[in-house]
Amino acid sequence: MIRTILEWPVRKQLEGEPNILNRARIKVLSYALYLRIFTTTLVLIFYLAENYRLQAVRVAILLGIAAIFYIALTLGFEWRKAIHTAVLIFMSIIWTNLFVFQNGFDLVTLQYVVIISICAFYGLGNQWGIVYSTVAVLPFVLYVLLGHHLGTNIPWGPNGSGRITIVILLFHNFIFLVLINYYFFSSFYDTISDLDARSGELRASLAYLEDSREKLELEYIHQKHLIASISHDIKSPLRFLMTTTGRLSRNHPDLPTVRAISQSSYRLYHFMKNLLEYTEFRYKNSSVQFTYLDLNEMVEQKFAIFTQDAEVNANRFVNSIPPGVIIKNNQQLVGIILHNLIDNANKATNDGIINVTYQDFRDELHLIVNDTGPGMDSSVSGWINSDARDLPVSGNVAQNFGMGLLIVKEISTLIRARLFATPNEPSGTSVHIIFSK
Repeated sequence: MIRTILEWPVRKQLEGEPNILNRARIKVLSYALYLRIFTTTLVLIFYLAENYRLQAVRVAILLGIAAIFYIALTLGFEWRKAIHTAVLIFMSIIWTNLFVFQNGFDLVTLQYVVIISICAFYGLGNQWGIVYSTVAVLPFVLYVLLGHHLGTNIPWGPNGSGRITIVILLFHNFIFLVLINYYFFSSFYDTISDLDARSGELRASLAYLEDSREKLELEYIHQKHLIASISHDIKSPLRFLMTTTGRLSRNHPDLPTVRAISQSSYRLYHFMKNLLEYTEFRYKNSSVQFTYLDLNEMVEQKFAIFTQDAEVNANRFVNSIPPGVIIKNNQQLVGIILHNLIDNANKATNDGIINVTYQDFRDELHLIVNDTGPGMDSSVSGWINSDARDLPVSGNVAQNFGMGLLIVKEISTLIRARLFATPNEPSGTSVHIIFSK
């Protein structure tokens, strides 16, 4: 309850301050203000009782300033500015004591130098502590330079100060020093305890992360072995199956079952080949290496792969990219994207044209795969044009496009490209691979 009352003027400052040290500064500011009001009131009562008018007026003014300071803090006056203000008030007390009212100095005035230094260092940090400590000494240096003699006997307080007044002022300074040291050392201990607790948590986290790293390394080795096993034990038989069924399909064109098996094995092989190439790339490469690519040559290479499949679907390939169109990108990843888009276009088209062309803009180059098929499902084209990662499932979308398009979209982010699907006129679909120059 008492602490709540003492911290009431700075409740707004405490609400928005998470730092332990700053909270200690704010609390000491509030406690010191209460102490100042209490001791100043006692000194004023004493001066009035002793009928020492000049000192009573000065102390009354100081009490009024303390009251205004209290109101300002209550209204949310920023605590750093409040400390600066308090230090400047103490500065004015030193100057007035030396040069206006007393024409001399005493122990109480000297103590204000210590108070200013402590307030500046504890409340504002080292830089302001040095500045204010230096400035606080200047009045005394100037006092000596103007010819005033310090003398050997330094009075306890200003003229009119009795023993009670001196005791009150010394009591004030003593309590202030106790307060500021107590709360700051408490904040230091709290900070150290918090750091120790966090250090323990960090050590536990590091141990957990180290254990996870070792598990990931084992998993990484396992995945590499798995990829090598798939490449050796699955890819090779699939290539043999594709070659054999392709030969049977050419020798027996009148057998639709053989032709279907040939197409399926062909697609399965190339899907597995692209998937393995992409997976191997992600495991073996920490970054994507870019080289200069001739798009005409790349398109011709991909068309050569799908020649037989195009004949089965009665499709015609057209490479509308002239030689010499160069981009700087990763050949392996661009090849996987182009392979999948040509494959999808060929599967979706019968007795039509698959045409690969380009558009050269100032900041972008578009590599475009056009087909004259029935057109792409709107949910798929919408997904291609969006930032979504999961492919929508509707009808035969997942069966016809699923994994291939997922790989394509994932790879497009690696090569800093984007995809855009739009209807092709008069029929079909155009898929743009957009490269930034």
